[in-house]
Amino acid sequence: MTLETPLIGWHRQHGGKLIEFAGWSLPVSYQAGIVAEHLACRKAAALFDTSHMGRFRLAGPGALAFLRRTLSNDAARLGPGRSHYTFLSDPEGRPLDDAYLFRLPEGAYLLVVNAGNRGQDWAWLHGLDPSGAGLEDISAQMAMLALQGPLSSAVLGRVLGAEGLPAARNHCAWLDWAGGRVLVSRTGYTGEPHSYELFVEASQVGRLWTDLLEAGSGLGLMPAGLGARDTLRLEAGLPLYGHELRPDWPILSLPLARHGVALTPERGDFLGRAALERQAAELAGGQVAEVPCLIRGVAAQERGMMREGSPVLVEGRQVGELTSGTTVPAWRFKGGAPGDEHYSRAIGLACLERQVVAGQKVEIVYRGRALPGVVVNRLVKPGGNYLQPLL
Repeated sequence: MTLETPLIGWHRQHGGKLIEFAGWSLPVSYQAGIVAEHLACRKAAALFDTSHMGRFRLAGPGALAFLRRTLSNDAARLGPGRSHYTFLSDPEGRPLDDAYLFRLPEGAYLLVVNAGNRGQDWAWLHGLDPSGAGLEDISAQMAMLALQGPLSSAVLGRVLGAEGLPAARNHCAWLDWAGGRVLVSRTGYTGEPHSYELFVEASQVGRLWTDLLEAGSGLGLMPAGLGARDTLRLEAGLPLYGHELRPDWPILSLPLARHGVALTPERGDFLGRAALERQAAELAGGQVAEVPCLIRGVAAQERGMMREGSPVLVEGRQVGELTSGTTVPAWRFKGGAPGDEHYSRAIGLACLERQVVAGQKVEIVYRGRALPGVVVNRLVKPGGNYLQPLL
Protein backbone atom coordinates (compact mmCIF):
# COMPACT_ATOMS: atom_id res chain seq x y z
CA MET A 1 0.00 0.00 0.00
CA THR A 2 1.31 3.44 -0.94
CA LEU A 3 1.71 5.74 2.06
CA GLU A 4 0.47 9.33 2.16
CA THR A 5 1.53 12.35 4.21
CA PRO A 6 -1.08 14.46 6.05
CA LEU A 7 -0.79 17.03 3.22
CA ILE A 8 -1.80 14.66 0.41
CA GLY A 9 -5.17 16.39 -0.03
CA TRP A 10 -3.52 19.79 -0.46
CA HIS A 11 -1.07 18.39 -3.00
CA ARG A 12 -3.89 16.92 -5.07
CA GLN A 13 -6.01 20.07 -4.94
CA HIS A 14 -3.13 22.37 -5.94
CA GLY A 15 -1.71 20.65 -8.98
CA GLY A 16 0.88 18.40 -7.37
CA LYS A 17 2.17 15.82 -9.87
CA LEU A 18 2.20 12.76 -7.65
CA ILE A 19 4.66 9.91 -8.03
CA GLU A 20 5.59 6.95 -5.86
CA PHE A 21 8.85 7.46 -3.99
CA ALA A 22 10.18 5.12 -1.30
CA GLY A 23 6.66 3.71 -0.87
CA TRP A 24 5.04 7.16 -0.55
CA SER A 25 2.79 9.16 -2.85
CA LEU A 26 4.59 12.52 -3.12
CA PRO A 27 4.58 15.53 -5.47
CA VAL A 28 7.51 15.63 -7.88
CA SER A 29 6.48 19.20 -8.75
CA TYR A 30 3.52 21.59 -8.91
CA GLN A 31 2.10 23.59 -11.81
CA ALA A 32 5.06 25.98 -11.99
CA GLY A 33 7.46 23.09 -12.63
CA ILE A 34 10.82 21.95 -11.32
CA VAL A 35 12.87 24.76 -12.87
CA ALA A 36 10.69 27.51 -11.35
CA GLU A 37 10.69 25.79 -7.96
CA HIS A 38 14.49 25.42 -7.98
CA LEU A 39 14.97 29.07 -8.92
CA ALA A 40 12.48 30.22 -6.28
CA CYS A 41 14.51 28.46 -3.59
CA ARG A 42 17.74 30.12 -4.71
CA LYS A 43 16.24 33.63 -4.99
CA ALA A 44 13.37 33.72 -2.47
CA ALA A 45 12.16 30.57 -0.68
CA ALA A 46 10.64 27.13 -1.25
CA LEU A 47 8.48 25.00 1.01
CA PHE A 48 8.74 21.20 0.95
CA ASP A 49 6.58 18.48 2.50
CA THR A 50 9.15 16.11 4.02
CA SER A 51 6.83 14.14 6.27
CA HIS A 52 7.84 10.93 4.47
CA MET A 53 11.16 10.97 6.36
CA GLY A 54 11.45 8.64 9.35
CA ARG A 55 11.53 10.13 12.86
CA PHE A 56 12.65 8.16 15.92
CA ARG A 57 12.58 9.61 19.44
CA LEU A 58 14.85 8.45 22.26
CA ALA A 59 14.19 9.69 25.77
CA GLY A 60 15.23 7.00 28.24
CA PRO A 61 18.09 7.09 30.74
CA GLY A 62 20.14 4.90 28.42
CA ALA A 63 19.56 6.96 25.27
CA LEU A 64 22.95 8.65 25.16
CA ALA A 65 24.90 5.43 25.75
CA PHE A 66 22.86 3.67 23.05
CA LEU A 67 23.44 6.43 20.50
CA ARG A 68 27.17 6.55 21.25
CA ARG A 69 27.60 2.85 20.48
CA THR A 70 25.33 2.67 17.42
CA LEU A 71 25.94 5.90 15.44
CA SER A 72 29.15 7.10 13.77
CA ASN A 73 29.09 10.61 15.24
CA ASP A 74 29.39 11.22 18.97
CA ALA A 75 26.05 12.15 20.52
CA ALA A 76 27.88 13.28 23.65
CA ARG A 77 29.04 16.35 21.70
CA LEU A 78 25.48 17.63 21.36
CA GLY A 79 24.18 20.06 23.93
CA PRO A 80 20.42 20.72 24.20
CA GLY A 81 19.17 22.49 21.09
CA ARG A 82 21.96 21.19 18.82
CA SER A 83 22.11 18.66 15.95
CA HIS A 84 24.61 16.95 13.66
CA TYR A 85 25.03 14.64 10.67
CA THR A 86 25.66 10.95 11.40
CA PHE A 87 25.55 7.41 9.98
CA LEU A 88 24.16 4.03 10.83
CA SER A 89 27.22 1.93 9.99
CA ASP A 90 27.63 -1.81 9.66
CA PRO A 91 30.70 -3.47 11.24
CA GLU A 92 32.67 -2.99 7.99
CA GLY A 93 32.23 0.78 7.94
CA ARG A 94 29.62 0.76 5.19
CA PRO A 95 26.49 2.94 5.36
CA LEU A 96 23.17 1.40 6.28
CA ASP A 97 21.81 4.96 6.19
CA ASP A 98 22.79 8.56 6.73
CA ALA A 99 20.77 10.51 9.27
CA TYR A 100 20.49 13.66 11.34
CA LEU A 101 20.48 13.52 15.14
CA PHE A 102 18.87 16.33 17.15
CA ARG A 103 19.22 16.81 20.89
CA LEU A 104 15.99 18.54 21.72
CA PRO A 105 15.95 21.52 24.11
CA GLU A 106 14.43 19.34 26.84
CA GLY A 107 17.20 16.73 26.44
CA ALA A 108 15.45 13.97 24.47
CA TYR A 109 16.87 12.92 21.09
CA LEU A 110 15.28 12.90 17.63
CA LEU A 111 16.86 10.80 14.86
CA VAL A 112 15.69 11.60 11.32
CA VAL A 113 16.35 8.86 8.74
CA ASN A 114 15.64 8.35 5.05
CA ALA A 115 12.11 7.31 4.11
CA GLY A 116 13.19 4.27 2.10
CA ASN A 117 15.32 2.97 4.98
CA ARG A 118 12.95 3.65 7.84
CA GLY A 119 11.85 0.02 8.27
CA GLN A 120 15.32 -1.47 8.06
CA ASP A 121 16.76 1.24 10.33
CA TRP A 122 14.10 0.53 12.94
CA ALA A 123 14.81 -3.22 12.80
CA TRP A 124 18.58 -2.62 12.93
CA LEU A 125 18.40 -0.37 15.97
CA HIS A 126 16.07 -2.77 17.78
CA GLY A 127 18.48 -5.59 17.03
CA LEU A 128 21.21 -3.65 18.85
CA ASP A 129 19.25 -3.81 22.13
CA PRO A 130 17.95 -0.30 22.89
CA SER A 131 16.98 -1.27 26.45
CA GLY A 132 16.60 1.87 28.51
CA ALA A 133 16.90 4.17 25.50
CA GLY A 134 13.14 4.75 25.18
CA LEU A 135 13.29 4.24 21.40
CA GLU A 136 9.97 5.21 19.75
CA ASP A 137 8.89 5.63 16.12
CA ILE A 138 6.95 8.93 16.02
CA SER A 139 6.88 9.32 12.23
CA ALA A 140 3.06 9.17 12.11
CA GLN A 141 2.52 11.56 15.03
CA MET A 142 5.05 14.24 14.06
CA ALA A 143 5.01 15.84 10.60
CA MET A 144 7.99 17.52 8.98
CA LEU A 145 8.40 20.46 6.57
CA ALA A 146 11.43 22.16 5.03
CA LEU A 147 11.49 25.92 4.42
CA GLN A 148 14.59 26.83 2.44
CA GLY A 149 15.99 29.93 0.75
CA PRO A 150 17.30 33.46 1.39
CA LEU A 151 13.87 34.82 2.43
CA SER A 152 12.89 31.82 4.55
CA SER A 153 13.76 33.66 7.77
CA ALA A 154 11.42 36.49 6.80
CA VAL A 155 8.61 34.07 5.98
CA LEU A 156 9.09 32.15 9.20
CA GLY A 157 9.20 35.35 11.24
CA ARG A 158 5.78 36.37 9.93
CA VAL A 159 4.28 33.09 11.18
CA LEU A 160 6.24 32.27 14.35
CA GLY A 161 7.78 35.63 15.21
CA ALA A 162 11.41 36.56 14.68
CA GLU A 163 12.32 36.22 18.35
CA GLY A 164 13.68 32.80 19.21
CA LEU A 165 14.48 31.61 15.67
CA PRO A 166 17.71 29.57 15.65
CA ALA A 167 20.52 31.93 14.69
CA ALA A 168 23.13 29.39 13.60
CA ARG A 169 23.44 26.22 11.57
CA ASN A 170 22.53 23.03 13.47
CA HIS A 171 20.70 24.89 16.24
CA CYS A 172 17.05 24.14 17.07
CA ALA A 173 14.35 25.47 19.38
CA TRP A 174 10.69 24.98 20.27
CA LEU A 175 8.52 27.97 19.37
CA ASP A 176 4.91 28.58 20.39
CA TRP A 177 2.35 28.64 17.58
CA ALA A 178 -1.45 28.29 17.34
CA GLY A 179 -1.82 26.94 20.85
CA GLY A 180 0.89 24.34 20.30
CA ARG A 181 4.60 24.16 19.56
CA VAL A 182 6.81 23.87 16.50
CA LEU A 183 10.37 22.57 16.62
CA VAL A 184 12.40 24.86 14.34
CA SER A 185 15.83 23.64 13.23
CA ARG A 186 18.42 25.54 11.21
CA THR A 187 19.09 22.56 8.92
CA GLY A 188 18.10 21.40 5.44
CA TYR A 189 18.96 19.61 2.22
CA THR A 190 19.49 22.47 -0.25
CA GLY A 191 22.76 24.01 0.94
CA GLU A 192 21.09 27.39 1.48
CA PRO A 193 22.61 29.75 4.06
CA HIS A 194 19.03 30.29 5.31
CA SER A 195 17.38 26.91 5.77
CA TYR A 196 14.90 25.54 8.27
CA GLU A 197 13.25 22.24 9.03
CA LEU A 198 10.02 22.32 11.02
CA PHE A 199 8.54 19.56 13.17
CA VAL A 200 4.92 19.78 14.30
CA GLU A 201 2.09 17.49 15.33
CA ALA A 202 0.60 15.80 12.27
CA SER A 203 -2.85 17.18 13.12
CA GLN A 204 -1.49 20.74 12.87
CA VAL A 205 0.73 20.51 9.80
CA GLY A 206 -2.01 21.51 7.33
CA ARG A 207 -2.52 24.84 9.08
CA LEU A 208 1.22 25.48 9.39
CA TRP A 209 1.70 24.71 5.68
CA THR A 210 -1.00 27.16 4.58
CA ASP A 211 0.13 29.82 7.08
CA LEU A 212 3.65 29.68 5.66
CA LEU A 213 2.45 29.86 2.05
CA GLU A 214 0.23 32.84 2.83
CA ALA A 215 3.04 34.61 4.69
CA GLY A 216 5.39 34.11 1.77
CA SER A 217 2.96 34.82 -1.06
CA GLY A 218 4.30 38.32 -1.61
CA LEU A 219 7.93 37.32 -1.18
CA GLY A 220 8.21 34.76 -3.98
CA LEU A 221 7.78 31.62 -1.85
CA MET A 222 6.71 28.53 -3.82
CA PRO A 223 5.73 25.02 -2.77
CA ALA A 224 8.30 22.63 -4.20
CA GLY A 225 8.40 18.90 -4.85
CA LEU A 226 10.87 16.05 -5.07
CA GLY A 227 12.23 17.19 -8.44
CA ALA A 228 13.55 20.52 -7.15
CA ARG A 229 14.64 18.88 -3.89
CA ASP A 230 16.89 16.59 -5.94
CA THR A 231 18.34 19.28 -8.24
CA LEU A 232 18.98 21.60 -5.28
CA ARG A 233 20.77 18.96 -3.20
CA LEU A 234 22.83 17.90 -6.23
CA GLU A 235 23.87 21.49 -6.92
CA ALA A 236 24.88 21.79 -3.25
CA GLY A 237 26.93 18.57 -3.51
CA LEU A 238 24.83 16.70 -0.94
CA PRO A 239 24.49 12.90 -1.12
CA LEU A 240 21.41 10.80 -1.81
CA TYR A 241 21.33 7.34 -0.26
CA GLY A 242 21.48 4.70 -2.98
CA HIS A 243 23.50 7.06 -5.19
CA GLU A 244 26.47 8.69 -3.43
CA LEU A 245 26.02 6.41 -0.41
CA ARG A 246 25.67 2.71 -1.12
CA PRO A 247 25.65 -0.27 1.24
CA ASP A 248 28.70 -1.83 -0.47
CA TRP A 249 30.86 1.34 -0.47
CA PRO A 250 32.98 2.56 2.46
CA ILE A 251 31.43 5.52 4.26
CA LEU A 252 34.51 7.71 3.84
CA SER A 253 34.26 7.42 0.04
CA LEU A 254 32.07 10.48 0.57
CA PRO A 255 34.32 13.39 1.65
CA LEU A 256 31.34 15.05 3.36
CA ALA A 257 31.11 11.99 5.63
CA ARG A 258 34.03 13.26 7.73
CA HIS A 259 31.53 15.64 9.35
CA GLY A 260 29.46 12.66 10.45
CA VAL A 261 32.20 10.42 11.89
CA ALA A 262 33.90 10.98 15.27
CA LEU A 263 37.05 8.93 15.91
CA THR A 264 38.39 10.77 18.96
CA PRO A 265 40.02 8.52 21.60
CA GLU A 266 37.63 9.59 24.36
CA ARG A 267 34.70 8.42 22.23
CA GLY A 268 35.35 4.75 22.99
CA ASP A 269 34.18 1.88 20.80
CA PHE A 270 31.15 1.97 18.51
CA LEU A 271 29.81 -0.11 15.67
CA GLY A 272 32.12 0.15 12.64
CA ARG A 273 34.85 2.10 14.44
CA ALA A 274 37.75 -0.19 13.52
CA ALA A 275 36.80 -0.18 9.84
CA LEU A 276 36.31 3.59 9.79
CA GLU A 277 39.71 4.07 11.44
CA ARG A 278 41.27 1.97 8.67
CA GLN A 279 39.51 4.09 6.05
CA ALA A 280 40.65 7.33 7.67
CA ALA A 281 44.25 6.10 8.01
CA GLU A 282 44.34 5.09 4.36
CA LEU A 283 43.02 8.45 3.20
CA ALA A 284 45.69 10.19 5.30
CA GLY A 285 48.47 7.89 4.09
CA GLY A 286 47.65 7.70 0.39
CA GLN A 287 46.86 3.97 0.11
CA VAL A 288 43.86 2.86 -1.97
CA ALA A 289 42.86 -0.61 -0.75
CA GLU A 290 40.09 0.40 1.67
CA VAL A 291 38.84 3.53 -0.17
CA PRO A 292 39.69 3.23 -3.87
CA CYS A 293 37.29 5.96 -5.04
CA LEU A 294 35.93 9.29 -3.80
CA ILE A 295 32.75 11.20 -4.61
CA ARG A 296 33.62 14.37 -6.55
CA GLY A 297 31.67 17.12 -8.26
CA VAL A 298 31.75 17.29 -12.06
CA ALA A 299 30.70 20.29 -14.15
CA ALA A 300 30.20 20.22 -17.92
CA GLN A 301 32.11 22.81 -19.94
CA GLU A 302 29.66 22.76 -22.85
CA ARG A 303 25.91 22.41 -23.21
CA GLY A 304 24.87 18.80 -22.96
CA MET A 305 23.39 16.06 -20.82
CA MET A 306 24.71 13.78 -18.12
CA ARG A 307 22.95 11.13 -16.09
CA GLU A 308 23.62 8.60 -13.33
CA GLY A 309 25.77 5.79 -14.67
CA SER A 310 27.52 7.93 -17.30
CA PRO A 311 31.18 6.85 -17.60
CA VAL A 312 33.80 9.48 -16.74
CA LEU A 313 36.98 9.35 -18.84
CA VAL A 314 40.45 10.87 -18.60
CA GLU A 315 42.35 10.71 -21.91
CA GLY A 316 40.07 7.92 -23.08
CA ARG A 317 40.38 5.76 -19.94
CA GLN A 318 37.41 5.30 -17.65
CA VAL A 319 38.19 6.56 -14.14
CA GLY A 320 34.69 6.33 -12.66
CA GLU A 321 31.03 7.00 -13.29
CA LEU A 322 28.34 9.46 -12.30
CA THR A 323 26.34 8.64 -9.21
CA SER A 324 23.93 11.53 -9.92
CA GLY A 325 23.67 13.91 -12.84
CA THR A 326 21.24 16.26 -14.52
CA THR A 327 20.78 19.76 -15.93
CA VAL A 328 19.97 22.40 -13.33
CA PRO A 329 18.93 26.05 -13.65
CA ALA A 330 20.92 28.88 -12.13
CA TRP A 331 20.46 32.63 -11.76
CA ARG A 332 22.89 35.07 -13.30
CA PHE A 333 24.14 37.23 -10.43
CA LYS A 334 24.49 41.01 -10.51
CA GLY A 335 26.03 42.92 -7.66
CA GLY A 336 26.08 39.90 -5.38
CA ALA A 337 22.39 39.04 -5.87
CA PRO A 338 20.38 37.01 -8.41
CA GLY A 339 19.29 39.04 -11.43
CA ASP A 340 16.34 38.42 -13.74
CA GLU A 341 18.05 36.01 -16.13
CA HIS A 342 18.80 32.34 -15.63
CA TYR A 343 20.62 29.67 -17.58
CA SER A 344 21.07 25.88 -17.48
CA ARG A 345 24.17 23.86 -16.72
CA ALA A 346 24.90 20.13 -16.65
CA ILE A 347 26.38 18.98 -13.34
CA GLY A 348 26.87 15.74 -11.48
CA LEU A 349 28.50 13.85 -8.67
CA ALA A 350 30.78 10.96 -9.56
CA CYS A 351 32.66 8.15 -7.87
CA LEU A 352 36.19 8.66 -9.23
CA GLU A 353 39.54 6.99 -8.73
CA ARG A 354 41.50 8.64 -5.94
CA GLN A 355 44.19 10.10 -8.19
CA VAL A 356 41.57 12.20 -10.02
CA VAL A 357 41.52 15.58 -8.28
CA ALA A 358 39.84 18.95 -8.60
CA GLY A 359 40.81 20.75 -11.79
CA GLN A 360 41.21 17.54 -13.79
CA LYS A 361 39.68 17.76 -17.28
CA VAL A 362 37.38 14.82 -18.00
CA GLU A 363 34.82 13.61 -20.50
CA ILE A 364 31.36 12.41 -19.47
CA VAL A 365 29.86 9.94 -21.93
CA TYR A 366 26.09 9.98 -22.37
CA ARG A 367 24.29 8.32 -25.27
CA GLY A 368 27.47 8.08 -27.26
CA ARG A 369 28.52 11.71 -26.88
CA ALA A 370 31.60 12.69 -24.87
CA LEU A 371 30.82 15.91 -23.03
CA PRO A 372 33.87 17.94 -21.90
CA GLY A 373 33.89 18.57 -18.16
CA VAL A 374 36.04 19.37 -15.17
CA VAL A 375 36.26 17.92 -11.66
CA VAL A 376 35.42 20.49 -8.98
CA ASN A 377 35.47 20.67 -5.20
CA ARG A 378 32.10 22.41 -5.17
CA LEU A 379 29.46 23.65 -7.59
CA VAL A 380 28.16 26.56 -5.51
CA LYS A 381 29.47 28.89 -2.81
CA PRO A 382 27.76 30.93 -0.07
CA GLY A 383 27.64 34.63 -0.83
CA GLY A 384 25.87 36.70 1.79
CA ASN A 385 22.27 35.52 1.94
CA TYR A 386 22.56 33.56 -1.30
CA LEU A 387 24.09 30.38 -2.64
CA GLN A 388 25.90 31.40 -5.82
CA PRO A 389 26.71 29.08 -8.74
CA LEU A 390 30.38 28.56 -9.55
CA LEU A 391 30.77 28.71 -13.32
